[in-house]
Amino acid sequence: MKIREATFTDLEALMPIFHIAHEQSIFKGMAINESLCQRHFVTALEFDNGYAKVVERKGKVIGGLVGIISDNAFGIRCAQDLFCYSAGMTDKLLEDFALWSRVRGARFVQVTDLSNNERYQRLCEALGWQLAGTNFAKVM
Repeated sequence: MKIREATFTDLEALMPIFHIAHEQSIFKGMAINESLCQRHFVTALEFDNGYAKVVERKGKVIGGLVGIISDNAFGIRCAQDLFCYSAGMTDKLLEDFALWSRVRGARFVQVTDLSNNERYQRLCEALGWQLAGTNFAKVM
């Protein structure tokens, strides 16, 4: 398995993975907005503040992480994932995203679990990520 920079052609392989992640999330009862998923991916590919990498196993894309850096209301550069799901090497993706963020001046890096996946949460904690509050959600 390997992690590599995403390319525009990876979008076709990632769309089914977006659907898998969606079905495991709090939003599973709502229709997925494929256009918005595509827009986030292309934005992350094309702009300097975007992160888009995929995980490959035997030449097949099995996951990826899409993220972005922006300045918050306090002027702090913050990185956040827009999508993270992989059937392998998730730990390496998270570590790479954190390093990428730090190199670009981010002082705060956030990854979100909207599936309440205990395994993913334990992985994040094992990698030194700290639970910081709670996302309260109400899906309407």
